[in-house]
Order: sequence, then structure tokens, then C-alpha cells
Amino acid sequence: MSWPTNDKADEMYAMYQDGYSLADVAKAYGKTRQAVYGLFQYRGWKCRPKRKPLPFVIFNGEKYTRRNTGYFGKTRGDRALLHRDVWCFHNGQIPDGYDIHHIDEDRENNIIDNLECLPKAEHTRKYSPHNNQYTKGQKR
Repeated sequence: MSWPTNDKADEMYAMYQDGYSLADVAKAYGKTRQAVYGLFQYRGWKCRPKRKPLPFVIFNGEKYTRRNTGYFGKTRGDRALLHRDVWCFHNGQIPDGYDIHHIDEDRENNIIDNLECLPKAEHTRKYSPHNNQYTKGQKR
């Protein structure tokens, strides 16, 4: 591999510091990601640490990753929510107009004994009164 000139190397590192990934920099300069990483290491330039992988669980052969809402959603395909899939696996389809509620309100606890099927209106009234369409804008 031919090493880039100092100016090119500086440009590559500046691009990386602007938030581009090693792969993006490599593609822009016709190099491999590994070559760009090696260049940065050779010159003693710091690279960002790898992101920690998101928490996930496997259920029924499918991978579910924790979302920023706290719920686990299918990582590929239809992005279904884990607690709903667990309920359907054990009890069949969820009727229209019903929600699946975590009894202990822990969105990470998706065992079947912690889930209950409630009518949407009851679920909202009990657990999300601040999101109830009938009370929005009213003082409590």
C-alpha cells in the first residue's frame, strides 16, 4: 500500500473527526477501512471507541433489540414488539382494540406471567392518564 501524503492523511483524519466513519473515509479515498485505521494508528491519531451493542434478547428464533422507548422490538423484518409477540405465542392473536400491558411496568420483563391483555381505553385510563385523548388540555 502506498501511504498518503501528509496533506491527504490530514484531510482523511479531519473527515473522520467531522463524524464520518472509517469506512466512509476509506470509500472517499479509495482505500480499505483497515488501511485507514492502520494509517491513523501509525501516526498515533486516536480513533473513536466502538459503540457498545444495544441490549437484545432472542425469542422464538428472532432477535429483539431494546429501543429508546424501553420496549424490545424485532431487529429485522416487521419490527414487532416482543411483549406482543410473547402474548401471541402463548395466547393467540390480540383482539382489535386491546393492548398488552406489563403488570410490573418493567418493559424489559417480558415473561408471560407479567403480561396482561387490556382494552385500550382501560389501559390508557389506568396507566397513561396523561395521554388520554379525553383529558388532553384539561387541568387535573
